[in-house]
Amino acid sequence: MIIKIKTRIKPTEDREKVIKAVRNIFRDAEILIDENNILTAEAKSLKKLKELIRRQAILDAARMVLEKGISGNSTRFVLNKQAAYCGVVNFDRDVHGGIDVKIIAEEGEDIRAIVKDIAPRTKDGKIVEEEEILEDNINRSDDSFLGS
Repeated sequence: MIIKIKTRIKPTEDREKVIKAVRNIFRDAEILIDENNILTAEAKSLKKLKELIRRQAILDAARMVLEKGISGNSTRFVLNKQAAYCGVVNFDRDVHGGIDVKIIAEEGEDIRAIVKDIAPRTKDGKIVEEEEILEDNINRSDDSFLGS
């Protein structure tokens, strides 16, 4: 898996703070900044992103955003730059001011499995396995069929 990160450093922003925002979420990011103040980076680890999503208890919201962003073998989403600077995951709609993140599944990897690893399904706030969800749905179907 490859994680590609891109954001524009605006004239009103401090370059070091933008770098810190990216590294707060992607610790291993290899960052380059071009002459147009476009920051691009590559990372391999989702560890901090996964940790923050769990700590903030936003698994369902994260899964929804990640699933919505799937196209082919990748998913794309935008993180709020100011929140990232504070070490917080906040999905942003502002594609022009945020941190654009693209997670690309490499050969032999499944983007849906990567999304599931980042933000697994939950029930009553607890992570559940797919089998548990299927079993629960079958039991509900049986109950409604029996008139319970």
